[in-house]
Amino acid sequence: MGIISFLISVFITTTTPFAFTPIKISLDWLLTPHYAPLVIGIEKGFFREQGLDVTLIGSMGSLEGCKQTAAGNVDFALALEPQWIIQTANGLNLKGVCTLIPTPLEVFVSRVPLSELKGKRIGHCSSGVGFSAAVLREILTQQKISMDEVELIYTRSSLASCLMSGQVDAVTNIYRTYGLVDIQKYRQDFYVYPLENLGIPPFAALIVVAGPGVSSEIQEKLVAALKKSCDYLQRNLEEGWAVFKSHGLELDTPTNKDVWGVIVTLFDIKPLDTNSPHHQKLVEFLRKHALLG
Repeated sequence: MGIISFLISVFITTTTPFAFTPIKISLDWLLTPHYAPLVIGIEKGFFREQGLDVTLIGSMGSLEGCKQTAAGNVDFALALEPQWIIQTANGLNLKGVCTLIPTPLEVFVSRVPLSELKGKRIGHCSSGVGFSAAVLREILTQQKISMDEVELIYTRSSLASCLMSGQVDAVTNIYRTYGLVDIQKYRQDFYVYPLENLGIPPFAALIVVAGPGVSSEIQEKLVAALKKSCDYLQRNLEEGWAVFKSHGLELDTPTNKDVWGVIVTLFDIKPLDTNSPHHQKLVEFLRKHALLG
């Protein structure tokens, strides 16, 4: 009986399921290839190798994701780097974990040169306040144009379509990975201005932030899995696409396929250094536009 009891004990011990730590991550947009390392981490088991069971929560928006993370309702959020700086200055308890896409994605696209924007209609999909508004003010100020000398057109529909159809003369908030690709498929007679070429300090388009209750150990495990995902993607471009699109039928679209190769080259997992010259320039820009106290 002693031997049988011992064997039963060993069987139970060796077959008990491993206890994964459940993790919720809020995205700042609908699920697209911008979040490929997260999807690959789930599908290839890289998160589970670190003992994490990850759930993605789509389209909360950068601001709402930050709020929910600071409140402890989710563990991590994907956010724009300036949004993180603004919200932590406003009192949200958010830890900067790492970059996902460490460079800006947005460009300013116009039918006319910047010097001719006075009196023109400018399309946007932001709230009209915050970082996007500061970027537009900076662009216009450099041309000695005030905000009340242009007409701002808010739209929830495609900014690229609004520009190509002539509803507006210029657009901000256009991603070089999506809207710009759509425009350049059909028209080449537009002026395209990367924000970093317009005096806007470079910023990370996607960073990972953690809530106050997330331990440094869990953060380190998440970063390790993301690094493995990025390494896999950059070594297995086509296979990575097949894995990504298998995550959900809605992901297998011609547009996602078109931008896949470009987006994969943008991923780079780096720590967020608040003492770097890069960070200080961004803080100064936000303070200049009264976005920080």
